[in-house]
Amino acid sequence: MTSGAAVAQSMLPSFGDDVALLFCSQVRHNNASEFRNKLREYRLRIRDIYPHIRCNGETMIQFAQRNGSFEIGRFIAYSVLIDDLHKLGDATWAQNLPQQNRIRQVIDERLEHLSQ
Repeated sequence: MTSGAAVAQSMLPSFGDDVALLFCSQVRHNNASEFRNKLREYRLRIRDIYPHIRCNGETMIQFAQRNGSFEIGRFIAYSVLIDDLHKLGDATWAQNLPQQNRIRQVIDERLEHLSQ
């Protein structure tokens, strides 16, 4: 895409692609405060929507990494269910990032606490 707009896909019937695009846009622009405000406005929890939204075919964490949106990427990585990190492939994907990567550090920390 030449415009840089995110292609969002919702896999939840309760809200459509417009809402998914809204969240993907917030991720792309690293706008964590507006992302949280929209969650509150729509009365949603990140844990409930995360498995159902794809941004350009990627999970929101992967999309955040690709766009350099580290603040929101870390927020999402802290907030989603650990099971979803595994099911959606984020746990494995993060292992391919450099160890000093901030998003990987959050995922590694969460997985480490799980194994203790």
